[in-house]
Amino acid sequence: MVKIVLLAGGKGTRLRPYTYLMPKPLLPINQKPIMEHIIENLKDSGFEDIIITVGYLGYQIKNYFGNGRKWGVNIEYAEETKPLGNAGSLFPIKDKLKDDDFLVVAGDNLSNLDYKRFYEYHKEKDADATIALIEIETKIEFGLAELDEKTNLIKGFVEKPTLKHFAATMIYAFKPSVLDYIYEGADFGKNVFPSMLKDGKKIYGYVHDDFWIDVGRVSDYEKLMKS
Repeated sequence: MVKIVLLAGGKGTRLRPYTYLMPKPLLPINQKPIMEHIIENLKDSGFEDIIITVGYLGYQIKNYFGNGRKWGVNIEYAEETKPLGNAGSLFPIKDKLKDDDFLVVAGDNLSNLDYKRFYEYHKEKDADATIALIEIETKIEFGLAELDEKTNLIKGFVEKPTLKHFAATMIYAFKPSVLDYIYEGADFGKNVFPSMLKDGKKIYGYVHDDFWIDVGRVSDYEKLMKS
């Protein structure tokens, strides 16, 4: 069975005061914790073998989800006695992930993504890593000048353009070879992915238009609670 690693070890400092007494993955949305929505979506997509990394107030997560039987999944836990970084959280469980491709999902990434299709795409591409991406638009409130780098001669002018980008979510699929890049304190964006690209590893983007939000700020959370 494909293993899923749910990252839930962070302190959620940007969501204080809500996270002073409760870990972020347990904050309720529509009367269910954020992580419960994630687990239910994973189950609906056919994934049942879950490892949850816990740290700050992790006992609350363990008490709530237990072995996962209530949701039809199998849950085990990896406890962090010190902050390990989002990628470093995999370091203590490398032996559990070495035999097959696996998924990593942040415990605050609320989404209705079809995880089955995402994983199939990853396998079809024979990717070393696949990142779920969403397209975002940024409206620039100024006119932009295009300059010749050597002379500063203006070559063109664009009035208040809308720029499109592909933003990375913390929903990943990996081959076990990624574990060669995992160490205590490692960060996926700052350390793991740049090192993989430098070594010529294949990292694909899976662009989707499903609902997705990183419940990382008080404004995000309060907006969800009102919707």
